[in-house]
Amino acid sequence: MKNIKILITLLAIVVSASVSAQQTTDGHKQGVIHNLFSKMPAVTGGVLVGTDIGGAIPMPMKYIPKTFNPYPQLNIAIGLFGEVVVAPQWHIGVNLIYKTVGMKADARVDAQKYKDGELLQYYTGTADMDMSFTMLEVPLYAKYTFNSQTSSIILGAYYAYNLKSSFSTTATKGYSGGKPGEVDVVIKDNGEPIIMDFSSSLRSWDTGIIVGYEHNFFKRLNAGVRLNIGLVDIFNPGTDYFDYKMLHMRGTIIVKYRLF
Repeated sequence: MKNIKILITLLAIVVSASVSAQQTTDGHKQGVIHNLFSKMPAVTGGVLVGTDIGGAIPMPMKYIPKTFNPYPQLNIAIGLFGEVVVAPQWHIGVNLIYKTVGMKADARVDAQKYKDGELLQYYTGTADMDMSFTMLEVPLYAKYTFNSQTSSIILGAYYAYNLKSSFSTTATKGYSGGKPGEVDVVIKDNGEPIIMDFSSSLRSWDTGIIVGYEHNFFKRLNAGVRLNIGLVDIFNPGTDYFDYKMLHMRGTIIVKYRLF
């Protein structure tokens, strides 16, 4: 009987030690998992919609005609966004946006140079312009949120691949010649306009910088504005149509809804 009591006491001690060790092990595992996830950066993401106002303009800007009337074509842009919290007030974000940037304009030009191979002409008169770029745009940016947690500024860069693009000008009334002021061809109001289509000479991609501002209106809803400034000519390398480059310059309005 005494031996049985000793055996039961030993079994109780072993079971108690085993349970205690198991609890310690489980607690250690849970602590490791908690620490692992607590050290991972927070990630947010969702969907966005917006529109762009602007298009490609002459650079340097001194080549913009004094009489220039732009008519932006507003098209809906849709996309996805993701952001990683790298510090209490800093995020790194990336977007994937499908958009069409379009603009029409009319202008009065004076001795506008046009060169295509051996052809050199100077046009004086009125002209219409029509451009459209359907693209996939990928902005990558850093976002700083102020202490109010409602306002943020962003700075970054973007890359865009043109799925479809077109650019043309139409001379409607005026004259052109091989030298400034020289008259070789006269275009009248009721005459046949001269259309120059540059679509086949457009570059298939664009890149530039972005600056912007965002405001948090509700828990999951942000709205903001951005300025996209292109850094490369819209025309393919080797073309020499004008005395200037044409660079993208557009404002973007974006509304973001956070899903997680």
